[in-house]
Amino acid sequence: MQPLSLRLQQAFADLITDRIGLVLRKSDQITFQEFLFDRLRTIGLDGPEAYYLLLNDNTDRCHREWELLILAITNTESFFFRDQGQFNILNNYILPTLIKRNYSQKSLRICSAGCSTGEEPYSIAILLTQLIPDLKNWDLTIFGIDINSKAVEKARAGIYRPWSFRGVDRTVQSRFFRVANNDYQINDAIREMVNFKVVNLVDSSFLDPTLDIKDMDLILCRNVFIYFSDSAIANTLDKFYHALSPSGYLLVGHAELHKQNLDKLHTKIFNESIAYQRPANNNAQAISESIPLQTTSTPKENTDNGGKQDLDALFKGSDIKMKQVALNLLRQLPDDSRIARLGNRKASELILQLENNLKDID
Repeated sequence: MQPLSLRLQQAFADLITDRIGLVLRKSDQITFQEFLFDRLRTIGLDGPEAYYLLLNDNTDRCHREWELLILAITNTESFFFRDQGQFNILNNYILPTLIKRNYSQKSLRICSAGCSTGEEPYSIAILLTQLIPDLKNWDLTIFGIDINSKAVEKARAGIYRPWSFRGVDRTVQSRFFRVANNDYQINDAIREMVNFKVVNLVDSSFLDPTLDIKDMDLILCRNVFIYFSDSAIANTLDKFYHALSPSGYLLVGHAELHKQNLDKLHTKIFNESIAYQRPANNNAQAISESIPLQTTSTPKENTDNGGKQDLDALFKGSDIKMKQVALNLLRQLPDDSRIARLGNRKASELILQLENNLKDID
């Protein structure tokens, strides 16, 4: 068959973005067209236009085709404790803060959105096992949700290849997994801590009251928004905001909320990444707060001097990787956010200076 016309390519791309939020990149078009022509041969439709009409139906056949399409175009790459910097934040600040705050009622509610094959929510379950000595007395709810039904099926099984453990401490692997036919089966106690569901973040299924995704203390949605359109991100952010409990946290991938309106959320700036928090008072003004994870023996008395030192470290030298990480973090902030540890400068000013600095290095 002939490749799709530009008109049909755009029509299918718009439909996919509207239904599941994903933006088809040029590289994805090849995968999609291979899938499309294979389905045309398999189900005997006359041409791409007929398949487009099928995807717009509201029948069981239509729903089945969307399931197959989602399997073809979604990325299920994941591994345990992915992004060590963000897991440092979870382990050293966010989870201990939530445990302390909720200790009297001994309850925690966490959602891993876009959980893929389950490594992220299981990693959270392992952390909680290590952080809470009296875990048996707690009412823990951990949801793992994803649009890819095959990924969710694999997550429920909890069987992983060695590649899923790259960078994982061997003691963690031996404590929480057992070898099964050259693969690794997660311990039943950890597997039973996570409830997996097939959920589309963009449509109304996320709001289904039977899912009970509400009053969340923590929502993780990492490496998902990089595939979404701006409008789909905004739509999902609004759902997350309402699903979070007051003072609940949201953790996303680096720079995934660039250009999004974050006025409803407080921004928590850490050395390794950024987290967001729903204000305890829903009418509270959004703020940015810098939180060092490592305490020093003698606190700095002079903020300006400390900021001057941090600025010198940020802009001097030629550590391009460090500068690029700093740039990605700053881009997640509102332009007028002021960073106390960097001379109380605005994020927009620091971004401009870093961009010019990187150009000079190039």
